[in-house]
Amino acid sequence: MRARILSHHGRQAWVVDAQGAERLCVFKGRDHQPATNDQVEMDPGPSPAVITEILPRQNAVMRSEAHRTKVLAANIDQAVIVISGSPLFSDELLARMICACCAEDIDVIIALNKIDLADDTTRARAQLAPFTGCLALLEVPVIEIAAQASLPDANTGMLDQLSAMLASKTSLVMGQSGMGKSSLLNRLIPEFQARTNEISSALQTGKHTTTAARMMAYREGWLIDTPGFQLFGLHHLSEQQIALGFPEWRAAQDVRGRCRFANCHHINEPGCTVCDAASDHPGQRRRLALWQDLIRAS
Repeated sequence: MRARILSHHGRQAWVVDAQGAERLCVFKGRDHQPATNDQVEMDPGPSPAVITEILPRQNAVMRSEAHRTKVLAANIDQAVIVISGSPLFSDELLARMICACCAEDIDVIIALNKIDLADDTTRARAQLAPFTGCLALLEVPVIEIAAQASLPDANTGMLDQLSAMLASKTSLVMGQSGMGKSSLLNRLIPEFQARTNEISSALQTGKHTTTAARMMAYREGWLIDTPGFQLFGLHHLSEQQIALGFPEWRAAQDVRGRCRFANCHHINEPGCTVCDAASDHPGQRRRLALWQDLIRAS
């Protein structure tokens, strides 16, 4: 029987089958490396049911440090990256998340949260400004919201717009710690916290549930909550894959000509069109610095 993973911990998983029935399962064998929203084959006969196979993935959002790779979720249509000015989001982490999504051909939506905090939101907009060219080329919308506040109709309209963009899609909600992801999910799904607590209780994960992604149905689609983080390694990506998250480099070369060297890394090579173009614009200088940091770390 085909099913999909709602959440997992250790050798246990909470799944939903094609008829919408949810059940607790265990994995057969110890070599499985499951992810939330993996499609699986399940034997419903035993109690608990047994997952016998994880089916091939369409894509997967991953973060990887030097010797460890963590799959956040699989088979994703789009990612909602939540940022805010309180605390001020890290532009490096945002660049890393965009690169991870672009490498897997996953659409991105940016949700600028906590806009009820005017001064902090001004700082966030300034932090986001260097990404303007990148976001335009990637066709990434920026939706400004106040998930936890009751603001005038404009905020309700933006939340409605975001909600419409989530309908009938499998969306991964991600962001660094403190951005207000949980507040956004609670606003979209009032029973979100109660439902995730129920899933956590079934998996007996206790205080460790914050390390696992959890998925819930939403408007004929799915929302996947991920734990907040302060690190987002990209060791699994090549330089060519990271470049997908910096489309302005190709655009600069289309306008100003190619770099002198075909294998230019846009760091300190002579005749680098990208470095020359960035030197003319403060925002692009920041983007170039982010790129160089990622390339040196990869």
